Amino acid sequence: MPDTKGKYPTGIFLLMLLAILGMPLQGIPQNGHVDQRVSGVITGRVYDAETMEPLGFTDVFLDSVLIGAATRSDGTFIIRYVKPGTYRLIVRRIGYQQHQEIIHLQPGKLLSRTIALKPTVVRAEEVTVTAARREQTAQMAPASVMIINSRDLRERSIVTFDQALELVSGLDLYRASGISVQSLSIRGSSDVAGGGVGNRVLLLIDGRPALTSDSGGALWSLIPTSFIEQVEVVKGAFSSLYGSTAMGGVINVITRRPTYKSLTTVDLSYGFYEQPHPELRFTNEPLKQSQIEISHSGVKGRMSYLLNFSRKQSDGYTENTAYKFYNVFGKLLYDFRENRNLEISLNWSTSDNDYPHTWMSNLQPYRVLPKYRDDRQQKNVYSADVLYWAVPSTRAKYSSRFYFYRTASRSFFNENDPNYTIPGNQPFGLRTLVDADKFGNITQFDYYLNDRHYLIVGLDTQIDRVQSDPDTIMYGDRQVNNVALYLQDEWEVTPELTTTLGLRYDWNHLVNGITQGQLSPKIALVYHPRSNLAFRLLLGQAFRAPSIAERFFQKELSGGTLFKPNPKLKAEKMDFSMETGVRWHFGEWIDLDLAYFRYHYRDMIYWVEISAEEGVLYTLFQVRNLNKAFMQGLEVAANVSWSPYFRAHASYTFLDARDQSDNRLDDRLAYRVRHSFSFSSTFAYGRFSLNLTGRYKSRVEEVFLYPLEKPDAFWVMNARLQARVSQALRLSLSVRNLLDTQYEELARYRMPGRNWIIGLNYRF
Repeated sequence: MPDTKGKYPTGIFLLMLLAILGMPLQGIPQNGHVDQRVSGVITGRVYDAETMEPLGFTDVFLDSVLIGAATRSDGTFIIRYVKPGTYRLIVRRIGYQQHQEIIHLQPGKLLSRTIALKPTVVRAEEVTVTAARREQTAQMAPASVMIINSRDLRERSIVTFDQALELVSGLDLYRASGISVQSLSIRGSSDVAGGGVGNRVLLLIDGRPALTSDSGGALWSLIPTSFIEQVEVVKGAFSSLYGSTAMGGVINVITRRPTYKSLTTVDLSYGFYEQPHPELRFTNEPLKQSQIEISHSGVKGRMSYLLNFSRKQSDGYTENTAYKFYNVFGKLLYDFRENRNLEISLNWSTSDNDYPHTWMSNLQPYRVLPKYRDDRQQKNVYSADVLYWAVPSTRAKYSSRFYFYRTASRSFFNENDPNYTIPGNQPFGLRTLVDADKFGNITQFDYYLNDRHYLIVGLDTQIDRVQSDPDTIMYGDRQVNNVALYLQDEWEVTPELTTTLGLRYDWNHLVNGITQGQLSPKIALVYHPRSNLAFRLLLGQAFRAPSIAERFFQKELSGGTLFKPNPKLKAEKMDFSMETGVRWHFGEWIDLDLAYFRYHYRDMIYWVEISAEEGVLYTLFQVRNLNKAFMQGLEVAANVSWSPYFRAHASYTFLDARDQSDNRLDDRLAYRVRHSFSFSSTFAYGRFSLNLTGRYKSRVEEVFLYPLEKPDAFWVMNARLQARVSQALRLSLSVRNLLDTQYEELARYRMPGRNWIIGLNYRF
């Protein structure tokens, strides 16, 4: 592999621009006239040999002469004005095996090639677009980046998207049921308040925000697992590029692009949960789970498309955890011209699930109190996204994205007890309603000032509108508007040293309420003395605007917790964010990443009990700007690829999270896990592959709810065996929680025991 010293992505980009504009790299006469009788044309398409997806940003050139191009988003390329002769055609893309072949070009002839590239096992060359809002190698990224590709997802035992994130170093998941992700935290950033309240991790789908307008929680249900091309997890404060909620990091889910020819895929799975001891069971009926996903992709002229339908169903593994989930996702790409492209994505999902509640007691962890057993939820999510991009010149790129989300949630309580025969029931037939809309636009302009400066300027606008009922429990009708301008300059100081300067200003306005402005700067340095070694330093500040739920929430029905609204809640800030690290690639078999991080929070948004202050006898909370806190830690991650027969990943994170607010009882921040470890290993031989994964979390040392029932440390392992029956058919057997560990991520919410899943994948 040549020593590119960070210049390779730039070369690809310039070649791509030349190809899109139909411009040759050499061979055009100065007067612009070309004798077509004595020159030839080379055209073709490049695609992934495993998934058949087109590969954009791929370098295609003729060895020994300076003539080349780069593929467009649909994988096509064209090289014009080539003199007749014999050449070596080379196709090269980061993360794939290089393709070479000898070609013979005759005068006035067109030579066409369809080229399949095979993925390599070398992970150090993976490409990310999230850390800098443009394509670059993970090694050149200014922060810790973990990439989960489609091969990883196929190998592991994954049913829902949150399970794909379980092995990310420094990431903690807190779940109450099969599709209820209460909270997700990177390096201790987020709180555990339920429903996504206190979320400080930004979820993106193809670069657009995917957060609910009421609580700011992530829309995990929007993501069909078989539709994912790559997941990029960027850790640390990234408000300078992405604004609010990116304090702890960014998760960008990149969905698949349409394949270069017609392809239909069917995924079927069926499984069951092992029952606990008879004395602990809430039912003697078998507890089943099933899934079906069907996708179809094709091309018609300048248009390519992809459609996906999925259905997931589970009887639940504890009482009140059953669900049914349906999703329809579609993507359409249209090339107006060689340098103009339009993408349209549409999504609809609906779920009907039991309302998750805490267990009846620690002696009955699989049951809930009788008054909760008829509670349920319904949720419909609609989304639309339109992206237009253009490359008007060799130095410029323009893109504009319009997106819309609607989340319609209905929760039903105590439908089956009209006479209140069960003590403690809510009012009969109580229903809560939340309709949350999000409108947004992200417009970005990329420009090469010169060979050493890459400039990005963007405008990010967003409207969050919520209608809820009853207003004695929920938020009422609210709206928040946010407008932001961001700027980033990536400067190659020397061939070995690259610096990135970024700045973003956000204007946040609560209609009929307060207005706040936030400035988020950053500076990053990447020192790349050798092609296999990179040192990085990232310094910055970040913020998070309070969500509508944090400002106006009044009652949490699942546990009965009461809140006093706080419409004057201010944004919280991260005054100081720092990460320093090194990424080192040893030969072609091991990739090591080391990082030290430290974050200082001010005006941290937190729950505060105000019962005595308000002079009430019942427990009353309010969300306030109270806490000062700092978090620091060490992280190490390693990827090993000894051969095509064995690959492995392992990571460890140590987190020290301390409360520095006034009048604290101790200095530990609640719900932060001090030690976490994870690994994944894949053994492949012939038609068979076996994947083993495991994760360890130390005990939760501090909580503010249920102090006598803090979640203990746990170790969980999963396994998946796959067999390739033919080129079109694959069979699998998965075991989740192989050791049948009894554990909780959240206090009083028992996680699933051992469960088995058989699967079938068929492509035609």
